[in-house]
Parts: sequence; structure tokens; C-alpha cells
Amino acid sequence: MMVRVSSGLMALALLALAAGAAAADGPTVSQAWARATAPGVDVGAVYLTIDGGAKNDTLLAASSARAAMVHLHTVEETDGMAKMRAVDGIEVPAGKRVVLAPKGTHIMLMGLARPLTPRETFALELR
Repeated sequence: MMVRVSSGLMALALLALAAGAAAADGPTVSQAWARATAPGVDVGAVYLTIDGGAKNDTLLAASSARAAMVHLHTVEETDGMAKMRAVDGIEVPAGKRVVLAPKGTHIMLMGLARPLTPRETFALELR
């Protein structure tokens, strides 16, 4: 599934499904967005909503030409300290909504050649 991500503080997403991506009863993605990043910052994050389809599914990976590496991450708080860590997948239960949001599970963009800018859109492939 290919998703169009908009950057900016309150940007909403435009969705574009890749050829043959999701079946009619598969998961759907909406509200994909990323914050604009400051000059010199080569990391960013993507947030989105996944609505589960007819059967359980798992988001296993993401990729984008916009970043050298893209990882699935979660933020956990331990002893008052928030720590980010990579995860192998994000479960998407049938018929349930999974929200990737700030201070929680998200898609990390690493190795940005240039900052994310307001109103920019870029493609993100979800597997």
C-alpha cells in the first residue's frame, strides 16, 4: 500500500493505493502526516491511522525515497523516562483501529537528505 504523507503541523494526508495493494476487505490507512523538521535535522516521524480489515494483519515495514532508512518505532516510559525503540511489526487486529501518534508508536524516517517542509507531500510504502 502506498500512502501520500503531508508534512506540516496540522496537515492531513492524501491516500494513493499502489496497484494491487489492498483488497477491498483489507486494512485502510488515513490521516497520514509528518511534522516539518528544522534545518540540519535528518530524522522525522510519520503518524497515521490504520483501520483493520476482515482479518488480523501486521504492518511489517515501511519505506520511502525521502529517507535513507525507515523503521517502525514505539515510545515506552520507564521510571519517568521516555525511550524510543524499534519494533519488528505493528499488529492491526481485524476491525480495530490502530493510531500511530506522537509520544507513541510511529514510523521513523532516518537519513533525510533535506528537511521535511510545510505542505510538502511524499510517498511512503507500507508492507
